[in-house]
Amino acid sequence: MSPGIMRSLAALSVYLCSVFLVPCLLGPLPYVGAFIYAYSNNNNTTMIFDDLPAMFGNQLPKDGLKGYLVDAKPLNACAQLQPPPTSNDTSKFIVLIQRNECNFDIKVLHAQQAGYSAAIVYNTGSDKLLTMGFSDEDIVKQIEIPSVFIGATAAEYLQLYFLYDKAAHIVLLPDYAFPLGFYLIPFTGVVAIVIIVMLSVMIVRCIQYRRRLRRNRLTKDQLKKIPVHKFKKGDIYDVCAICLEEYEEADKLRILPCSHAYHCKCVDPWLTQTKKTCPVCKQRPFRSDDDSESEVEEENNPEVGGSSERTPLLSPSNPPLGGGVHSFGSMEESGGIIPQDDYYASENEDDSDSQCSPSEGDTVQLLNPSANEEQSRSPINI
Repeated sequence: MSPGIMRSLAALSVYLCSVFLVPCLLGPLPYVGAFIYAYSNNNNTTMIFDDLPAMFGNQLPKDGLKGYLVDAKPLNACAQLQPPPTSNDTSKFIVLIQRNECNFDIKVLHAQQAGYSAAIVYNTGSDKLLTMGFSDEDIVKQIEIPSVFIGATAAEYLQLYFLYDKAAHIVLLPDYAFPLGFYLIPFTGVVAIVIIVMLSVMIVRCIQYRRRLRRNRLTKDQLKKIPVHKFKKGDIYDVCAICLEEYEEADKLRILPCSHAYHCKCVDPWLTQTKKTCPVCKQRPFRSDDDSESEVEEENNPEVGGSSERTPLLSPSNPPLGGGVHSFGSMEESGGIIPQDDYYASENEDDSDSQCSPSEGDTVQLLNPSANEEQSRSPINI
């Protein structure tokens, strides 16, 4: 997979996180419940009541809403309500409204129009808490104050101990319980997408890696096609270039097409587990389509002084004429695989060595050039 595609996938993951998670984390935390904290200064009575917020109007402030509790007149608030009592301070008033006879949104709208800061609607004959809905969207758009719903028993205690004339206060507090579903769905979706993207990238990279390894290694069938020769004294091979040990009688040698020979135990793991090239000259034992394509690319884009994977590790400072390659564990001149009969040294090898080696007189002349000059200056006797 190309780096451009990987960058695109990473950008997509970041975008999904910003779209789904950031609004949830930075947005207002929704509350799933609330409670009423009531206390009286006269008799030091303190009580807490559970309630449920309405589906319309503003949410309760995080610090809660403190005020005086007043009974609604009329109790059902289906008509215009009497305004709250006048007060010298800036205290807020909360109205207590009875359920039934009209919709919740109408009751709360009348409380807002009368000047109350919040509304508490209580059940009749039951302590079951209900979520207050609405029936008219036009009315809901006008409602700005928060409202909650309580049971009948809670309403009786509030009317008995915590009304405005009893010098009592109440505080409407929101219950910010962590809504798991509110965050779980977008978080799970984003995490799943990121995991899928990462797995896709890892699978593609793994497949590419396995293909690259398969291309750069010889299979067992290909290895069997390379001939094996048992070493005998007098063979042209002398030292294994991998383990640097001299060949001994009956050692099994693997003869590569480049005429380099190695111990089978040394070169076989190299060819099947590391690279399918000669350890010395970097030539491939077999030609494939991938090799020909790579050679065409190298010819089209030559690099002066550059090296490739077929560049010999041991290159002579003065290369021999005729293009021969002299290296460890090879013949004098690199060529094709020699026939089986030619693996053994010829009988005339000593004669050829004696003809090519200098005589003793030549050695003296090479070591004492001044003697040669004196001999040339002396007169010649006929």
